[in-house]
Parts: sequence; C-alpha cells; structure tokens
Amino acid sequence: MTAIHLSAWKAEFIRRAEALHPETVDDFISLYAEHCDFSDPFHSLKGRKAIGQAYRSMFLNLHAPRFTDLVIAEVPGPDLQGGAEAGPEPLELAARWVFRFAVAPSKPMQAIAGTSWLRVDSQTGLITRHEDHWDAASLFESFGPLSWAVRYLRQRVARAALVTNMT
Repeated sequence: MTAIHLSAWKAEFIRRAEALHPETVDDFISLYAEHCDFSDPFHSLKGRKAIGQAYRSMFLNLHAPRFTDLVIAEVPGPDLQGGAEAGPEPLELAARWVFRFAVAPSKPMQAIAGTSWLRVDSQTGLITRHEDHWDAASLFESFGPLSWAVRYLRQRVARAALVTNMT
C-alpha cells in the first residue's frame, strides 16, 4: 500500500502541469525531489533548481508554451517473489502530453506529442526521476532555417526504408 493517494496525485500533477506559467514554476517543481534526475532530448539535469531553470527557460525562448491533453497511467512494476518484505516500491508512471508553443508571437502554434516516464517516491509523493521522450526533429522543423533540412532528411530516411522493405 502506498502512502500517497495515486488518483489524487495524478490529478494534482495534471492540474499543475496544465497551469504551468512563469509565475507557477516553483509550485510545479515542488512535486520534484530535491535531487531528482531529469532528461529529455536536450537536457540531462540533476536537482530541483536545475529543473526549475529549464522550465523557466522554456518561457523565455518560446511564445505561449503549454502542456495539454495530459493522461497518466501507472506502469506495473516487477512482482516481488518469495514473500520477502522489500519495503515500499517507487511508483512508475507514464504521462502522455502535447506540448504547444510558437517560436514567436507572429508564428503559428506548433504541437509536439510526447511521453514522460516518472518515478515517484510512494511515501513522499515526490518525483525522483523524470524522462521525457519526444521527436526533437519536430522542434527543429518549427524553426525556418532548419525546417527544410529536417524535411529533406525525413524524406531520405523514408525512401531508404521503403527500398529496404521492398527487398
């Protein structure tokens, strides 16, 4: 049995993530353990302070960034065999989301779907590990000078896969 109420925790995480704004970053990162590990395609961070800075940077470098369409599911952990009392296991959660933003106020809104793997201490309710997985090429396609190169590379890879599948 866990010390936290999982459905309430998930609802609170979603509420805070969807309300994320420069003024609410501290409230959001209070869900993270002091020495939490965080990674995404561009970062490998350690600690609540560094994670908070990454979220603040998002607001400085993008126009109207926000997370929407969050859904969180518990990922079953390994079954303990032998009846030994191993102590409270961390919760493993998968959160699906859409990140919406524009590169500038005059540019169209973009949307990137992704998944976060969260490890949550079952006693404190704090996130101890956060791994984001999303297509970084989608972000590059948002920036004019890089968009043509990314589209070209995607087409080349798609053609190579097609030829490979035909043989």
